[in-house]
Amino acid sequence: MQIEDFAAESELPPVRVGLVGCGRHASFCIHPSLPYLPQIEVVAVCDLDESRARSTAGRLGVPAVYTQTGRMLAEQQPEAVIVIGPPAMQNPVGLECLAHGCHLLIDKPPGLCPADARRLAEAADDAGLIGQVGHNQRHSPAMRTARRMAASPEFGDPTTVFTKYCGEIPTEPFWGLEPLVRGLLYYQAVHPVDTSRSILGEIETVTAYQVQSGSVAGGGPIVAVLEFVNGTLAVLDQNTATPYFQVRTTITGSAGTSVDVVDLDRVTYLQRPEDTGQRRVEPADPGFGMFYEVMPAQTWQVPRQYPAEKAWGYVDQLAAFAAAVRGGEPGKPTLWDGYENLLALEAISRSLTTGRPVPIDEIRADLG
Repeated sequence: MQIEDFAAESELPPVRVGLVGCGRHASFCIHPSLPYLPQIEVVAVCDLDESRARSTAGRLGVPAVYTQTGRMLAEQQPEAVIVIGPPAMQNPVGLECLAHGCHLLIDKPPGLCPADARRLAEAADDAGLIGQVGHNQRHSPAMRTARRMAASPEFGDPTTVFTKYCGEIPTEPFWGLEPLVRGLLYYQAVHPVDTSRSILGEIETVTAYQVQSGSVAGGGPIVAVLEFVNGTLAVLDQNTATPYFQVRTTITGSAGTSVDVVDLDRVTYLQRPEDTGQRRVEPADPGFGMFYEVMPAQTWQVPRQYPAEKAWGYVDQLAAFAAAVRGGEPGKPTLWDGYENLLALEAISRSLTTGRPVPIDEIRADLG
């Protein structure tokens, strides 16, 4: 098993970055990742709450503190800006940063509708700038290891993806999104949609189902079947009645293989026994057929010395952004990926409402 582990190192000069947003997610996940990244130099911190901005700046050793993004951009002239906050804040601030000529990393979701996300992508393209959406799962060592296995010749072609991202459904409108299920989709289901697209490509049609149970607060579990342009399938399990937060992705290959990622912590690769020389066992009753004594599995677990920011992909997400800025190649997922992800979420929402399969192009035509 080859392990896909990325040391956050670079010989290139660091990218001068401004930070906008010092809320909970930024403070717990993004900002603590920055000390591991010599390729990023934070030159300024901005938040409407000056005390939060000063607190973040103090932890990072940054002297420049602002409460207005425009003033920060004008005075500090950063090469790039990392914007982390609610999508209603991120989208207009992201457009402001792009208009100033700054490369942009924005957290998911990049807007409250596909049209918002499209405007960001178009603005970045028009200005010739790098635009990346923050999706830490793509960049976690476990998921990158799994994708590398799935891309190997012995794995065959990926045929299906089963992905689980389970937690609570909102009990009141999240980010003002209605119906309630749209808040769940934009906040949580966007992760497995992006993961599936990173493996299988572009989605063609979505069919979604929800368990109609009054016993689950806020609504029953959701399952969505994603049909891809290349004929592959993904099943998204958005279970709202689990005992704890769960993340799992299983990729199956045409060579009788599979790779399983559990909680971004453990990767298990399975091959057919006959491909690995495992001993076959004759059953006592021939009617039972053959079985194998040992399942040919290889397992890798995230090293315990990894900080959480590294294990969950935040460090490498930022490293990929810095490399994209320095190398001129788009960082993944791009702003266009963010747009396609939101089209898929709206297709899931419409399928739940109408009870029918919904083509992505239908959403594209209706919602931009």
